[in-house]
Amino acid sequence: MLRRSVMVMVRAGAVVAACAAIYFLCVVPYRANVTMQALMQRSMLAQKVDTQRAVIVARSNLADLDRIARARRLDAAWYMLYGSNLEILDRLPQAVDAYTAALRIDDRPEIYVNRALANLHLGRTDAAVADLAIAARFNPEILKYIDSELRPRVAAAAGLR
Repeated sequence: MLRRSVMVMVRAGAVVAACAAIYFLCVVPYRANVTMQALMQRSMLAQKVDTQRAVIVARSNLADLDRIARARRLDAAWYMLYGSNLEILDRLPQAVDAYTAALRIDDRPEIYVNRALANLHLGRTDAAVADLAIAARFNPEILKYIDSELRPRVAAAAGLR
């Protein structure tokens, strides 16, 4: 009788552990992905509306991003989205930090460009030129979109031309 009770308890524990694993490994990441898609759309909208509405949307987005952070901390897109919403709120040093965290996960030229733009707004021209040079090494077409004043510095830093 005691042995049977122990077996039932062990099986019940295994079922609970399996349910927890399914929840944390499948359900939570799925919900976070759905939320990320909605936040991307809201962030694009925030960049197109007036400043007051953009600030409201960005604050809401940051709250939602904080809520799903646990499931998305290894996703560079999460940090990029976080950084872009921080930029809308004019919290540029934190945006630079978010883009730097994204670069620790994935080395993509658009992350360098976003960090460079935030650094430019902060007046850190040398850091911006360095980031734009790295992005230009990935894709030399980026030089076409850089301000004519910075273009020669970026091209020289990138070793192009």
